[in-house]
Amino acid sequence: MKIVDGIYSIETFATSALVVDSHLILVDTSADSEAKEILKALKEFNYQPRDVEFIIITHTHPDHVGGLATLKEKTEATILAHEIEIPYITKEKEYPKGPLRHQAVSVDRSLKDGEIFEGLLVIHTPGHTLGSIALLTQEKSVLIAGNSLQNRDGILGPMPDTYNTDPKEHRDSIKKRAHYDLEHLLPGHGEPIIFQSSYFWNLF
Repeated sequence: MKIVDGIYSIETFATSALVVDSHLILVDTSADSEAKEILKALKEFNYQPRDVEFIIITHTHPDHVGGLATLKEKTEATILAHEIEIPYITKEKEYPKGPLRHQAVSVDRSLKDGEIFEGLLVIHTPGHTLGSIALLTQEKSVLIAGNSLQNRDGILGPMPDTYNTDPKEHRDSIKKRAHYDLEHLLPGHGEPIIFQSSYFWNLF
C-alpha cells in the first residue's frame, strides 16, 4: 500500500515498510521465516531482493524479525537496530520475557536515539521492548511506529501489556511522539492513518 511517494506499507500481520529514496530500505521482516509476502511485495513494486540495501529492525519480536535470516541472505543488505536491541536479535542475551523463536542473525550496525540515518530520524521508544524504535521521515511527515503504537479499529493506543517489558515506560514513549510533527502513521499493527495530523496526539 502506498502511503506517500516513496513510502509503502507491507501487511504481513505485523506491518513492514519500504522506504524508497536514494537507497531502498526495508523496515521489519514479518513472522514468516521464508518472508514470502515481503518478497512478493518487492516483486510487485518492481524490485529485486538485491535492490534492498538496508534492513532496519524496530524490535525483537517474532512477527517483526522472523524473516530476517532469509532476507539477509537474499538481499545481502546491511542490518541495523537500536544498540540495546542487538543482543536479542543475535541471541547473545536472553529476552527479558523468555526465549524468542527466531533464528539468530548478526547485526551490522547500531542505531542511537536522535540519529538520522538515510533521512530517517531514530526515536527510541522503550517499554514494548528495551530497544524499540520508531522512525520518522521528517521530509515526508511519516512515522513508521513499529510496536510503539497499534491501531485497533481506528483507535490508536498501546500494545497489550502482556507483550510489553515495561507498561509504564511504553506509555511514556507514546507521549514522546507528541514532540514531533507528522501527518501519516504506520503502526506496527493495524491500518495506516493518513492525512490526519490533528487526530493523533489529542488521544494522549
